[in-house]
Amino acid sequence: MDDSSGWNDVLLGVWSERVRDAVVDRIERSSVGRHGWLARVHTDPDRVRPGLTETVHQLVLAAMRDETGADLGELGSQAAWDCYEQVWDALALRWADGGRLATVPLGQEPQVVRLLERLPAEAAVAAAVDVDGDLRDPLWIAGRLRIDAAGVRAYLQLDGGRTPRDLHATLTAILAIVDEGSRDEG
Repeated sequence: MDDSSGWNDVLLGVWSERVRDAVVDRIERSSVGRHGWLARVHTDPDRVRPGLTETVHQLVLAAMRDETGADLGELGSQAAWDCYEQVWDALALRWADGGRLATVPLGQEPQVVRLLERLPAEAAVAAAVDVDGDLRDPLWIAGRLRIDAAGVRAYLQLDGGRTPRDLHATLTAILAIVDEGSRDEG
């Protein structure tokens, strides 16, 4: 598929704010348990691991293809890539301040970091921790520790909610701290 295929015109013919928002919504739905990636890439793009940026890039391309049928990897026009930039910018508006990620209450950060360190890699990623080999980097935005509470809840439901007892206890302890903090602030 190249620009002479007609897909460029199709994409530009259907593109609107509504389509852009549908693409963004699709990205967010498909990345539940990975919203830390969205926040990291859009909060501090110069410091984030290149692999995470590439992952979010691929999510954007896939969502645009699923919503419109256009494969931007095959389209070369600047106008088609402008649609991509609009999606990227809309994601940045939603996630640059942490989006829907929960903020850990002040003073509770050391306890939550200790709990995060005990998690297996996949559970840690679901909680918005960047895991690169043995390195674990909890997500801090504007000096506050952030947790993907929705990702943790989704992880708890994997395998029919039958997570091992110690893992379940660790994840529910994290959620209890975050939930208590949100009630105190609300």
